[in-house]
Amino acid sequence: MDLGLHGKSALVLASSSGLGKAMATALAREGAKVMLFSSSEEKLAAAQKDIAEKTGTRPDYFVGSVTDPDDILAAVKAAEEKNGPIWALVNNTGGPKPGPFDIFDDAAWQQAYELCLLSYVRSIRAVLPGMRANGGGRILNSTSSSVKAVLDNLLLSNTFRMGVMGLSKTLSQELGKDNILVNVIAPGRIGTERIDFLDKVRAEKSGMTVEDVQAESFKTIPLGRYGKPEEYGDLAAFLCSTANTFITGQTVLVDGGMVKAF
Repeated sequence: MDLGLHGKSALVLASSSGLGKAMATALAREGAKVMLFSSSEEKLAAAQKDIAEKTGTRPDYFVGSVTDPDDILAAVKAAEEKNGPIWALVNNTGGPKPGPFDIFDDAAWQQAYELCLLSYVRSIRAVLPGMRANGGGRILNSTSSSVKAVLDNLLLSNTFRMGVMGLSKTLSQELGKDNILVNVIAPGRIGTERIDFLDKVRAEKSGMTVEDVQAESFKTIPLGRYGKPEEYGDLAAFLCSTANTFITGQTVLVDGGMVKAF
């Protein structure tokens, strides 16, 4: 299937590693002109090289923080000047601190809000004028399977990821007339550094080995394994593509069947 992404401009936030990099790689493989965005130039340069080697398409990158509104505006401007009007915006962030309610003060809540929700609001606000002027586009918001079933010890993520889903559903209603499709993609347990970190935290708290923690997790997933980042990236590329013409306002889980909720 031709996804119609060749030459399209795409901005992917938090894309120097993990799921963000996987989504950027999938877009580049389809010939999109990708702008990576992250706070570490060293990691961005490494990701740029790796993606170019894997796909034959060399992405550009912008160094900045997703929690800095000026950096977001500058990244959007850089992507537009380098690659043309942004067709696909992929919002993504690292996860907030794990833990139960009692350990978080106002500063922790504010930080998680700016990281996991307000950064998405700001980037969407920044790209909309160009998308409207260009006749449409795609907005894809990456969250977590917690939008369907809350995850233990991830209170901050559970709270603000739900906000992203509400934002996305509402925007899908408001932006349909502009040919802008808005969707949510939500990972279950995908084999990334974030999942490695959470498995280690759980192992330390429970006195189990990391291998035992993983084995328990595999039992909760019908496919019996963690997902691969490229499996996540492939779905992201389709939802961002011109091949997707009638899917909007949806939340799609990539979880191997782990979440039992409807």
